[in-house]
Amino acid sequence: MPSFVRGIFSGALHDSLLFPFPEPLDVHDPGEAKVVRRLIDALRQMRAEGLVDSAAFDEMETIPEPTIRAMAESGLLSLTIPKEYGGAGLSSTGYARVFGEVSRVDPSLAVLIGVHCGLGSKAIVLFGTPEQKQRYLPMLARGETLAAYALTEPDVGSDAQNIKTAATLSADGSHWILNGRKQWIGNGHRAGVIATFAQTPTERHGERVQRPTAFIIRPDMPGFSVAGTYRKLGIRGSTQAELHYDNLQVPADHVLGTVGKGFAVAVHVLNGGRLTLAAGCTAGTKGIMKDMAEFTEKRVQFGKPIVEFEITQRKLARTASDIYASDAMLGELTQLASQPEGDFALEAACCKVFASEMLWRAADEMVQLAGGRGFVKPYPYERILRDSRINRIFEGTNEILRLFIALNGIQGPAEQLKEVGTALRRPLQNLGLISGFAASRLRSALGATPTLDVDVHERLAKHKEYLEKHVAELRSATERVIRFYRREIIDRQQELERLADMAVELFATACTIARTQRLVDDRGVEQCARELDLCDLFVVESGRRFRAVRLTLQSEQDETRRQVARRVREDAGYGVTDAILDIPE
Repeated sequence: MPSFVRGIFSGALHDSLLFPFPEPLDVHDPGEAKVVRRLIDALRQMRAEGLVDSAAFDEMETIPEPTIRAMAESGLLSLTIPKEYGGAGLSSTGYARVFGEVSRVDPSLAVLIGVHCGLGSKAIVLFGTPEQKQRYLPMLARGETLAAYALTEPDVGSDAQNIKTAATLSADGSHWILNGRKQWIGNGHRAGVIATFAQTPTERHGERVQRPTAFIIRPDMPGFSVAGTYRKLGIRGSTQAELHYDNLQVPADHVLGTVGKGFAVAVHVLNGGRLTLAAGCTAGTKGIMKDMAEFTEKRVQFGKPIVEFEITQRKLARTASDIYASDAMLGELTQLASQPEGDFALEAACCKVFASEMLWRAADEMVQLAGGRGFVKPYPYERILRDSRINRIFEGTNEILRLFIALNGIQGPAEQLKEVGTALRRPLQNLGLISGFAASRLRSALGATPTLDVDVHERLAKHKEYLEKHVAELRSATERVIRFYRREIIDRQQELERLADMAVELFATACTIARTQRLVDDRGVEQCARELDLCDLFVVESGRRFRAVRLTLQSEQDETRRQVARRVREDAGYGVTDAILDIPE
């Protein structure tokens, strides 16, 4: 199946991927919708009973065992585990909806569940042998222990291909011996089952090379230790640990997947992780929107509630229209993820970038609206801001994801210049954590046209027209920068970042139009006044952002920025004399 985002770099609109917008879960799968409602009701009941207390989690810097036990009993630790192993067996759509609600209730709780359900357990669900699944999934579904996912290392962030942890097979072939360090490992100090990665000697084309392999490890295996945990800016209730493997002995039957193919395990698991992270950010922003509405209605200044001031209204309107677009992206993404042959890596990256930056912007605006109350305890706004910051780093930093979007997107058009197409393959391979999803699939234009060949209501006709115009402009811009920079394009990250931002805006716009058309079809235009206003606001503002970014392509200022950065590097800092009184440091 082709990719919508990859297609638009070639001027191709795969409208059948987004239109018609998917039906709600209670229409598509009433049975799963019932399970999702039950799980969300259980979560809300836990909060009502005081088992979920965000302020206390933040102060104590931990989630208490009674809370974890209550989550296990309610089924919140079994979300992604198939029913045959005692799990809830939720689809990507159902899991995203529950995870979003968990994130809205408490971000630290979302980290614990996301690592347990979406990473550690999910790796075994996707790549475990029948024996591994039978051994570990039932206990994880019951919450007898937590799962973790140990990939990141002290010197390796997004470059997962080049992890330093190494594994060698014992002389008798009975076990692997792992040596290395892992850091920032969620649940790492509590987990009884951990999916981890190490370099193993592998034969490739008659050559002996090192390639990552995935393993299932346990803390009771000889050579495993927890070196400590980290104190953090936000999500303080969750715990991230540093793990040490000192001749860690792992039975040979605990290889997860195939020896030398651990990179495939990592990218497939993390691809789904971006979907749920976007769901969490979207739901979290809805929570902030509610706080904004309540606070600005109650806060009186100059004789009237501050919600009556246009500057406040601008903040509310931007946040609401962004949520509408993010929700639409998420709805499309869950449908794409449900396809067996779905290629949704770029769409997941776009959604994660958009939603995480939306959440941060909303949290910052909430602090601004709250004034002094936004900066102090016991008001929750400063904590919400701190908790929001990590999402632009989690699951691949937004900077790396933008490179991933752009480099994958331009690969199809770059094939026209063979030397550029060949050069692109190396940076794609070396993008570590976020590469390898679909870099070799160049079906950008197959079966697509440069127009949006769907019927839309007349209220949306102008938006459709501008979307087609902007997709054509992205294609022209992509071809122009490729021909201008040729092989050098792989190092022109400022240009790649701009192309990615243009693609994110177009994907968000297309999803927003698709969702609005679905609502108009279902309810009638008279019943969609609110949604049409949100659509109008978002699509017009998105188009203006698209144009502003397009106009900065091939800017002369890029060389000035590089020169300023070189001088900062040479001076190891600012380097200019103080305007008032220069005193050497």
